[in-house]
Amino acid sequence: MGIIYGLVALVIIILIHETGHFSIAKLFHVFVERFSIGFGPVILRKKGKETEYVLSAIPLGGYVKLKGENPEEEEDLDERAFCNQKLYKRFLIILAGPMFNILSAVLFFTIVYTVGVPTLKPVIGKVKKDTPAYFAKIQKGDEIIAIDKKNIKTWEELSNIIKKNAGKSITLSIKRNGKIIETSITPRLTEIRDLLGYKKKIGIIGIMPSGETTIQRLNIFKSIERGICRTIYITKITILGIVRLIERAIPASSVGGPILIVEIASKAAASGFSTFLALAAIISINLGVLNLLPIPVLDGGHLTFLTIEAIRKKPVPLNTRIVAQNIGLTILILLMAFAFYNDLSRLFMK
Repeated sequence: MGIIYGLVALVIIILIHETGHFSIAKLFHVFVERFSIGFGPVILRKKGKETEYVLSAIPLGGYVKLKGENPEEEEDLDERAFCNQKLYKRFLIILAGPMFNILSAVLFFTIVYTVGVPTLKPVIGKVKKDTPAYFAKIQKGDEIIAIDKKNIKTWEELSNIIKKNAGKSITLSIKRNGKIIETSITPRLTEIRDLLGYKKKIGIIGIMPSGETTIQRLNIFKSIERGICRTIYITKITILGIVRLIERAIPASSVGGPILIVEIASKAAASGFSTFLALAAIISINLGVLNLLPIPVLDGGHLTFLTIEAIRKKPVPLNTRIVAQNIGLTILILLMAFAFYNDLSRLFMK
C-alpha cells in the first residue's frame, strides 16, 4: 500500500508540472496535441476537442506535446503553432511547468501548517556525558519551557537558540516532576558539517530529544507566510545541493531517482497526511528546480535558447538546437541511469 502512495505522490507532482505548461499554452491559444502522464505503452486515452489526454504505463514522467514545438516542425506556418508565438509567450509556457511545481509547494506547506504538523516537544530524551548539560545536571525527561524568560514550545526553537549562543551563558527554565527550576548553562562552541558539507560553528549542550511530539497548528495567514518561507528555504537548499554535488562536496551516491522518491513517499504516507504532503512539497520543489537546469531537452535548456534568442534578436540556428538537444538527451539518459543505479544499490544493500 505504501508503494501506491509513493506512486500517487509522484504522479500528482508530474501532473502539476505538465498542467503548468498546458494551462499557459491554452491561455495563449497554442494548439496542444497531447497531454501525457507517463511514458511507454498507453493504458488510457481520451480525445478532447483538440487535445489527446493519455495515461501511459511508466509513471516516471510526462509531457505536453505542442504543435510546432520540435525544431524539425518549424516549417509549420499555422498561427497556433508554438514556434510562431511571440518570444515572451514561448518563454512563459516553458517556465510555467517549474513555476507550478514551486507554487504548489507553497499550497502544500500552507495546508500542512493549517491542518497541523507533528513537532518535537522540547523534552530531553538523553544527556551526553561530559557536556554542558551533563555538568548542569539536566536529566532525561526534563522539559525546557523557556530560555532567558522567553517561552518555547518546540525542540526546533530550543535548538536554534542554543546554536546561536555558543560561549554565552543562558538560563533554562525546566519543568521537572511538576516543579519549575532554573539553571544557567553555557553552550559549547563546536564545529560541524551540515548536510551540504559546509563547516559551521554552533553551540551545543549535549542533549537529544525524547521523541515526544505535539501538533502545531497555525491560522491561515501564518500558514501562508510559513508556507512561502519554507518553500524559499527548500528551493535555496536544493540549488545549493546541486552546486555542492558539482563541487563533489556531497557524494554522488546521494543522488536518487524515482525509486527513491516512491520509497520515501510511501514511508511518509505511513507517518500521516501532513508528513506525506510536506514531502510532496519538497519533491515538487526539487522537480521544479531540476527542470530549470540549462540542459537541452529540459525546460531550463529551452529557456536558455529563448534567452539567447532575445539577446541575438533571432532564433538559435536550427542545426545548433538539434545537436544541443541530442547532447542534452544523452546527458539526461546518463543521469537517469546513474540515479537508477543508486536506487537499486540502496535496495539490494539493505
